[in-house]
Amino acid sequence: MRLDKSVYLLLILVFIVGTAHANTEWRILLGEKHRDDEAVAVAIADLQRTGAAVGLSFEVVSGTASQGMGNSIVVGDGLRNPYTAALFSRFKLSDPVFSNPDGYRINTLSEGDSRTLVVAGGSIIGDVYGLYWIWDRIRVNRYIPDINVVREPAMGIRLGGAWGRTAYGGSTKKQMQTALRHSFNWVSGPTILDLVPWGAEPEATENAKNRETARELIAYAHGLHMKYYAFANAFTYHPSLMKEFGATPTPCDPLFWDCVQEEYRRLLQALPELDGISLCNDDVSGFWGRYLPFDVTREAPECDWSYIKRFNTFVSKVHDVVSEEFNKTYFHFTWGLREHEVHCQPEVFRAIFNEDIPTENLYLMPKITRGDRWWHQPYNATFNQTPHNTIVFFETMNYYESGSANIFPTFSGQYFQRGLQSFLVSENTNVRGAAALAGASRDAWGTIGVYSYVLYRLMWNPDESMEQITRDFCAIHFGVDVAEDMAQIYMLSPSAYKYGLHIEPISYGQFNSFLHMRVGVFPAEGYIAIDNGKEHLKFLHRIYLRCDPWRKETMRAIEQGRQCAEQMIELYSSIKTRMADQDLAADIENRIAMTHNLIRTNMGYVNTLFAYFDYMERPTSQTHAALVEAYNNLIAVKTDFMNTPKFSYKFFGIDVLLRNAANAIKDVEAAKIQLESTPDRCELEGIIAAQQQRYKEVLESHKETAVRFAHFEFFVDGQDMLIISGDTYHIENIRWDGAHAEVDDILVPLPREEVTVVIRDIESRPIHPFVLEQPSAENDYTVRIYLDDA
Repeated sequence: MRLDKSVYLLLILVFIVGTAHANTEWRILLGEKHRDDEAVAVAIADLQRTGAAVGLSFEVVSGTASQGMGNSIVVGDGLRNPYTAALFSRFKLSDPVFSNPDGYRINTLSEGDSRTLVVAGGSIIGDVYGLYWIWDRIRVNRYIPDINVVREPAMGIRLGGAWGRTAYGGSTKKQMQTALRHSFNWVSGPTILDLVPWGAEPEATENAKNRETARELIAYAHGLHMKYYAFANAFTYHPSLMKEFGATPTPCDPLFWDCVQEEYRRLLQALPELDGISLCNDDVSGFWGRYLPFDVTREAPECDWSYIKRFNTFVSKVHDVVSEEFNKTYFHFTWGLREHEVHCQPEVFRAIFNEDIPTENLYLMPKITRGDRWWHQPYNATFNQTPHNTIVFFETMNYYESGSANIFPTFSGQYFQRGLQSFLVSENTNVRGAAALAGASRDAWGTIGVYSYVLYRLMWNPDESMEQITRDFCAIHFGVDVAEDMAQIYMLSPSAYKYGLHIEPISYGQFNSFLHMRVGVFPAEGYIAIDNGKEHLKFLHRIYLRCDPWRKETMRAIEQGRQCAEQMIELYSSIKTRMADQDLAADIENRIAMTHNLIRTNMGYVNTLFAYFDYMERPTSQTHAALVEAYNNLIAVKTDFMNTPKFSYKFFGIDVLLRNAANAIKDVEAAKIQLESTPDRCELEGIIAAQQQRYKEVLESHKETAVRFAHFEFFVDGQDMLIISGDTYHIENIRWDGAHAEVDDILVPLPREEVTVVIRDIESRPIHPFVLEQPSAENDYTVRIYLDDA
């Protein structure tokens, strides 16, 4: 009898819990103005799709037949929805009042067994954002909880940032729907160069087509209550414009400034649907084809204008056209690569954006960090320096992660939150919005996904609990059961990466705080294929000298990062069996292992460079033994790293150190002699220049019989090897970003016989491409051509 009673009680408990969450059928009651609104339609489609995955259904019904219809979501305030007015009257509620029409209030009203969620925004888009908060709560909880909130965005402008030729957030309708989910109200489209009606072909015809495509995208963005802008690295232009005006690229030529203004005037005349533009004067990399760059702030040194005068004039001239003549919004991204200029120095920032620069329709966008996307970075000091409105520009902090790195995501939430709060704490704060580079284009659990979600939440409430935001994100992607533990793992990742990968004594106090690693690469200095690693060892020796006084502290910091990665492994081992998707569980486990082995490899690299220079300076039995131990450990951890499934890192710098360490272990005096006899960088460049001159002479003397077999045009940032065999080629990246080919024509196959390949340089900067290895039987008739842009 007691057993039966226990079963009876258990059934009652299950019934009570089940009915609390069993409100599976919901009606959505819209006002008349909602019915043809695209943003409302997208939000409802998201509710229906996400709801179906957790057993919820949503049906849009007529508001006139709504009484007694069970669980409902009523959309709109009393002015936009008559049923809301009736509910507010019955429950003695008043319409909410907002300082920002993007805000909304959600009330949960209960009548008998039914619940009604009233979403009353300050506008239709406020209603939409309210629906997306319900959508977010469904993703977090897997059911619709009672919701009683008032939310207004702290950031009035929420912008998907842009760079180069890539449209972040506005290149497709699907991207804009993702941006809507993250509540972005500005998205970027095609770059300015692809939209201006140039007076030359084929660009004029191509851009006419681009503008038609852009008009459709802009119309869709406006239908989602978003604004649409175009970006350019400035000043980039088509040479036909300069020719038309008879201008020369120099700030001292008044006709040059006419060209600058005319480019943006023609853009807005041809595409008046655009809501604004965004420009950046530094790192001028966004050009291609026949377009040309001109660095307004530095080039044409014969013009005696100062950096400040050049920058100030450029902004003034653009503002005159964009903001005053066309009444469009002008965003200026103040990013720069030099510590003494606008991005880093408040004094320079104030001098450029002085009282001569109007504030209307102008938003300045400093990046949150003083340097690039590295840890060990102070926050940017140029906020709140002038009366001009500013946008905080965010970028992921994962400079060690390539797209194929397969490491655990980088979580930057705490760093971003405290930075944003530090800019807002000023009594006269000029922060009016936030921009997320690539943040409006992805919704997933990786680095960009968590970065986007965190910024979405901070744009609405910079003071919200970061622990809660992280738990919500993990509940969405991994389930409520493991959300707490997964949140801890995410929040450990920044310490793992910051301390486990950086070399702390060389990270502070300089623009680039991450010298010995890059995106998926341990780069090597110098010409590693021909200099025996001499230049890279010089680079490592500078690190050695800087860090040696704090050797224990340096290794302790990296060990702290490794221990954080171990904590991540331990935490995950306790929850992986509770993951609903075991394929996902295996992927996460592998990514955490990849992170751990990356940090172990970095630790071995740093420890080996200490041991190597100790032995080279003081060759004793003790320093020899220490080098042997460090060398063997580095090989072991590197092997573990390489054997991790989906490994994809490159070890150029590590391999240079290992080769030279092996030489030193074998015979330290011979190793020293080899390095001393190897030409240094300047000597090598002289040898290469002499070779290039000799090849010119060879080509001239054989011009009647020489065969033109290939034509290449590359974008190069660093060092790469062009490897050609027969009628195929590939590019091996050595240092910095990989080269990519704009033109790659192999006209006739490279013959399978010993021939001499000669380069005829079209256009390049020193040291210019050179042949490292001629085809021969030993290399299977392959030519290797070294590409370098310093």
